[in-house]
Amino acid sequence: MKMGIRIWFCMFLLAHCVPMTSCTSFTGTILYSTNTAIMEFDIDTHNVNVLVEQSDTVFAMDYDYKNRFIYFPRYNTHDIVRFAYPSKNRTLQRVIQSLSYPSGIAVDSTNDHIYWVADFALTLLRCNMDGSNVIVLSTLSYPFVIRLDLTNRWMYIVERDIGILKSRFDLTEKETMVNFVSPTVYCMDIDTAEQRLYWIRHDNGDMKSATFNGSDVKTILSTNSANNTYAIGVLGSNVFYADNKQLLMVAKTSGSTPTVLYNDTSRIYSIFVFNQTGM
Repeated sequence: MKMGIRIWFCMFLLAHCVPMTSCTSFTGTILYSTNTAIMEFDIDTHNVNVLVEQSDTVFAMDYDYKNRFIYFPRYNTHDIVRFAYPSKNRTLQRVIQSLSYPSGIAVDSTNDHIYWVADFALTLLRCNMDGSNVIVLSTLSYPFVIRLDLTNRWMYIVERDIGILKSRFDLTEKETMVNFVSPTVYCMDIDTAEQRLYWIRHDNGDMKSATFNGSDVKTILSTNSANNTYAIGVLGSNVFYADNKQLLMVAKTSGSTPTVLYNDTSRIYSIFVFNQTGM
């Protein structure tokens, strides 16, 4: 009798707990950019909303979790703008202008700094959150993406035809951790929980991953889609990416099958995975 009760209880747990785990792994909100707008995609409901309308190519976004602003550079308008999020008042505010083709951006809320890379100027720059005190920190070789590990105070920069550069915020301990065997790379994200890098090769669409020290390089997914991948973001056990106008999701495990989440009418140029907890 006791054995029967135990079996029944185990079956009850499996029936009620396993689906809940599966659902929570897909929870989150994705912001993505097209050349007409910044969009919001709810992973649970698949609802899509236009957050702000804008007419430029946006290769990156980042979030100030302390003051609740989304920041993004506009490549051809040569500026960096922001808007409040979440908020009903999402008016664009220009933070800094007269920039040389800004592509990547990263926000350091702890020290009230914005970092960005200028594509054609080949530079890494920093300013205050309000756009004041602009400083050129370093000259680089075709920098395109920048991501910050705020907990451990590391920055990761994609030099699109060379590799992924790792450096302290004060530019000490600078080293190229990953060398690109075949260029070019226009998108990269970091997973601070598992301490891994994720990027997509532009020439063939292969999604790659490596540890923060550049070891254990492996292919997560072969998309066989060349010249279409500009956006990638990591959330939990999944990687979100764009293939031309499609927003897709794939598990981090090599060999997983991707899922199409949404088909937009415009090419997707960047993805930011919004974490409401601020972690």
